[in-house]
Amino acid sequence: MSDLVDEQDEFGDETEAERAAREMLEDAVNSISMETVEMLIDKMMLVVDELSGHPLRPYQIPFARRILESLIINDGATLTALFARQSGKSETVANVIAAVMIMFPRLAKIFPDLLGRFSEGVWVGAFAPVDDQADTLFTRITRNLQSERAMDILADPDIDETVVSKSKEFHLKKCGSLVRKQTAHPRATIEGRTYHLMLIDECQGADEVMVNKSIGPMGASTNATMIFTGTPTYTKGVFYKTIQMNKRQATRRGARQNHFDADWKAVAKTSENYKKFVLKEMLRIGEDSDEFKLAYRLMWLLDRGMFVTSERLEELGDKSMEIVPAYSNSPVIVGIDPARKIDSTIVTVVWVDWDHPDQFGYYEHRVLSWLDLGGMNWEEQYFRIVEFLSNYRVMAVGIDSGGVGDVVAQRLRILMPHTEVVDVSSSRPEQSKRWKHLSELIDRGKIGWPAHAKTRRLKAYQRFIQQMADLEKHFEGPHVLGAAPNERDAHDDYADSLAIACSLTTDLTMPTVEVSSASWLRG
Repeated sequence: MSDLVDEQDEFGDETEAERAAREMLEDAVNSISMETVEMLIDKMMLVVDELSGHPLRPYQIPFARRILESLIINDGATLTALFARQSGKSETVANVIAAVMIMFPRLAKIFPDLLGRFSEGVWVGAFAPVDDQADTLFTRITRNLQSERAMDILADPDIDETVVSKSKEFHLKKCGSLVRKQTAHPRATIEGRTYHLMLIDECQGADEVMVNKSIGPMGASTNATMIFTGTPTYTKGVFYKTIQMNKRQATRRGARQNHFDADWKAVAKTSENYKKFVLKEMLRIGEDSDEFKLAYRLMWLLDRGMFVTSERLEELGDKSMEIVPAYSNSPVIVGIDPARKIDSTIVTVVWVDWDHPDQFGYYEHRVLSWLDLGGMNWEEQYFRIVEFLSNYRVMAVGIDSGGVGDVVAQRLRILMPHTEVVDVSSSRPEQSKRWKHLSELIDRGKIGWPAHAKTRRLKAYQRFIQQMADLEKHFEGPHVLGAAPNERDAHDDYADSLAIACSLTTDLTMPTVEVSSASWLRG
C-alpha cells in the first residue's frame, strides 16, 4: 500500500495523457537488455579515449556515458551540461560524437535491434545562438575526425572510411554519418533537416521558440537525443528551464540522470593548471563578482536579470485564496494595460489594506481578480470592462496612456463618471517609478494573489504567473524597467497591469474605510 501512495505522490502532478506517455516510454526502455547496453558503452568509451588521445576526466565520464546510453536505447532524452568555463564540456561532446559517427553505423550490423536506425549513418546537427559559436563545436568534432589518430582508425581495414569536408557539413562517405553546422538565431531560416542527435552549445543564449518550434521537430522521425551545454546567466531561458526539469525528474524513482554539472572545484581536482588559473582569477576579479559566479561557481544570477524569481512568486501566492469575483466592502484599485496588436487587454483588480500602512508608508496589496480581453474588438472591450468592474467598489482606475490608452481613458470616464480614471504616463521615468514600486512591494512581501488549487487551473492565473516569471529587469541609465524577454510569444501585459494598479497607491489619498481590512476574505 505504501508503494502505491508513493507512486501517486511522485507523479501526482501529471495529467492522464502524460502518465500514459511516461509509462509507455518506460516500458519500451525496460524491455532492453541493459547488460548489452552497458557492454556497448564500455567498448565505446575505449574508442572515445583512443580517438581523442587522452582519457576523459572523472567529472566528464558520467556525461559521456549518458550520451552513449541515450543514443543506444533511443530514449529521446534532452541532456543538459552546466560546466565551468574551459572545463571541457564541448570537448566531451565532440569526442563522444566523433566516435559515434564512426562506430555506430558499423555496430548496427551486429546489433540491429539496438542500433539498426544508424545503418545509414549518424546524423548530427551542431547549433548555437550565433554562427561563430556553432563553428566552435563543429570544428572540434571535425578536428577529432581529421586528426592523425582518427586517420589511423579510419584507415583500418575493418573501418575503411574516407572523409568529405565542406564549409558547413562534414561527411563520412562510406557509412553515411554527417555533422552539419547551423545557427539557432531567432531570425535565421533553418531548413527542414532530420537528425539523430542535436547539439546546442552556449545554450544559455538560445532562443526558446527557435529551439522548441524549429530545432526540436528535426528529431521527430528519429526520436532524437538533444544535448544542451552552457553556463549560467542573468535570465531564464530554454537552458535554465530544461535544467530545472531534468533536476525534478531525477528525483523520481528509477529515473535516469539527465543533468550534469561541474563547477571549478570539481575541475581543479583533476587539473593543477586549471586550479592555479581560477585561483588567480578569483583574486583578480573577486570570488563574489558576477563574472566569477557565472563562469566558475555556476550560479544563476536571476535576482539581477529577472524581475522576480519563481520561488518568490510561489511564496507570495496565497494557497487559501480563490479569485474574488465581487467585492464592495472597501475601495479597490484597478490597472488596465490596453492591447497593442497581438497583446491582450488585461484588467487587474487589487485590494489595498488602507488602514494599516507600515512605518515606511507601504500598504498591503492583494490581487482579487483578472480580466483578459484577448481577441475582442475595442467597442466590445469598453462595455465588458465596465460590466466586470461593476462588481467592485472601485476607487480609481489607472490606464497606460501610451498608444490607444488615451482613447480608452476618455471612453471610460464617460462610461464610469463616478470613478477616478488616471492617465499613467509611459515615459521612462514614470515607468521606472512604478516598476520600482512593484519591486519594493514584492521584496517587502506587501503583495499577494490567489493561488488556491482551483485558481491554479485558470488560464488567467497561469498566464499571470508565466509572464511574471519571464519578466526581465532592464536598466536604462537611472531607470529600471520590467519587460518581457525578446522572444516570440512572450508578453508582459499581466505584469504591466499589476504595476499600473499598484502605482496608484503611491499618489492617491488614503480613503476612509468603514469595514475591517480583512473582510474581503469573506467576500
